Amino acid sequence: MDGVLFYSVFNIVIILLVIADLLFPPKNVIFLTFLWIFLGLSFSAFVYIQMGVDHFYEYLSAYFIEKSLSVDNIFVFLLIFERFKIESRYQKDLLFVGIWGALILRAFMIFAVSEILSAFHFMTYIFGLFIFIMGTMSFIKNNNSDYDKILNLQKYFNVFQGDHQGRFFIKEDNGKWKMTILVVVVICIEICDIIFAFDSIPAIFSITDNKAIIYTSNAFAIIGLRSLYLAFEVAVNKFNYLKHGVGIILLFIGAKMILTDYYSISPLASFLIIIGILLGSFCISVINSIRQEEK
Repeated sequence: MDGVLFYSVFNIVIILLVIADLLFPPKNVIFLTFLWIFLGLSFSAFVYIQMGVDHFYEYLSAYFIEKSLSVDNIFVFLLIFERFKIESRYQKDLLFVGIWGALILRAFMIFAVSEILSAFHFMTYIFGLFIFIMGTMSFIKNNNSDYDKILNLQKYFNVFQGDHQGRFFIKEDNGKWKMTILVVVVICIEICDIIFAFDSIPAIFSITDNKAIIYTSNAFAIIGLRSLYLAFEVAVNKFNYLKHGVGIILLFIGAKMILTDYYSISPLASFLIIIGILLGSFCISVINSIRQEEK
């Protein structure tokens, strides 16, 4: 499934899907969210036919890891838009630009991490320890504080102070072009995605070392992120325990990488554990939300 032709065709399809995602109006975000999840899961059938059952479970595990870690992306998107007072009508376009950048950055990082792990096996333990620490920290600290410095980027740029009118650059009366706050927002989104990628990409390498599976699962998880944000921007705070579920998944993946040479977990077992954690945290979140509303 690897090769120039495969990546060329796949990227063309992804580009068309991302463009289609932009063209749909916000009222269809629920439909879009389920559509992108359906497409991502449907691709696993292609993996099964082309590569077999083990790679099938590896793809699904990688997809659900990336999708679950996207929960943190949504919280940070909310934080960024709130911090810079970005109106809802501009948010979908900013996410579109941010996702384009994320797809490109993820591709470079996937192939870079692959080369690092191939050349230096001991880095598996370092990545595993890093992921395990990130999983632990998700339970003991407020993640929002990590992004204070990123959100203060505005002071380092000469930003246009008037109404940005939904534009990234505006020409002033003196004829000079100035960037608007929207450029700073996109930069913040990209920096945060790089931070998330340091968790998610090494984590997926604990499941499989097949670059095609890692890249395709990342792409399908990311293209639906815009509609997922728009669908859950209001309800996201009702699913508080999803973040704890993500933390447990990181702990599991970190331990799996650290013990990779001593204890092997099959692709099916990894998939079932990840799905079990996600479903458990989702159910607990729903139950907790219902109880809160009844009070």
